[in-house]
Amino acid sequence: QTDGNWLRQDPKSIMAFRSQPSHLPLDSDSSTRFLPSIVALMVALLTFSIVGLAALHDSVGKWSGQIEGSLSIQVPLTGMADRDPEEREQALQATVDDIIEQLADMPGISRIEELSPETMSALLEPWLGPDEIVSELPIPRIIEITPETGFNFDMLERRLGEIAPEAVLDDHRIWIERIADVAFSVELALMALIVVLFGATMLSVVFATRSGLSIHRTIIELLHLIGAQDSYIAGQFARHNLRLAFFGALIGLLIALPVSGVIAWLGLRAGWPIPTLVFSPLFIGIIIAIPFVVAGVAQMTAKRTVLRVLRRM
Repeated sequence: QTDGNWLRQDPKSIMAFRSQPSHLPLDSDSSTRFLPSIVALMVALLTFSIVGLAALHDSVGKWSGQIEGSLSIQVPLTGMADRDPEEREQALQATVDDIIEQLADMPGISRIEELSPETMSALLEPWLGPDEIVSELPIPRIIEITPETGFNFDMLERRLGEIAPEAVLDDHRIWIERIADVAFSVELALMALIVVLFGATMLSVVFATRSGLSIHRTIIELLHLIGAQDSYIAGQFARHNLRLAFFGALIGLLIALPVSGVIAWLGLRAGWPIPTLVFSPLFIGIIIAIPFVVAGVAQMTAKRTVLRVLRRM
């Protein structure tokens, strides 16, 4: 046939044309070979960011809850430096017992007790050394308070000032606010990074698609002459990029998950528990959905890019 419109006039020929897998040699296109590598790198970084965001949110929430549920009173050795060690310890213990006895009946306090010397030594040993060294230092006594409904911080501070003016009441709310501000800033930065990585992945798809259109321009014009529509050509590129993006995203995910597991194992050895949020069904579903979401968006991006360019052609 010499007529370029013969496919439009023969429905059977059109069906035969469309039933074939592809008329574009996209698999041998060197411009799209880098796409799986780029997508794999971006998805690996994307997975790291999501895991880090979940771990940070869960850990800060747990730690804030633990700190917010307790107060502490420090009873220093003020005015006792000139006494001998035994007399000094007795006076200090008497002050601690007096504080506990008078504050125990205050409304809003569910528990008040002194932190034992053994616990203090265990907490300070990683920083100050063995128990023998800790015992020789003028370490203040610590009283822990667990508040409940009806707790009045100002009343507690006033009562403590009457009982032992040298004692210091530590309110952890200031630290909680600072931790929350820092954590919120880091979470915003991670969210912005996730958006940037996702956008960079889609830009890579656009670049690869435009390169493929330029390389196969002659074949595309020939397909137009024999009756191929823009939607058919766009579908070829869309399916091709869908396959490449899914393959690359799967590789990136398979790289990121073992590395995240190694980091979690190192954290366990250092005493940091694995956040419970990473085992939730929602988090697991998000991680599993990453390759499908990236591939689906890559398919739509490629199709829209091809249609936009073909209209100009």
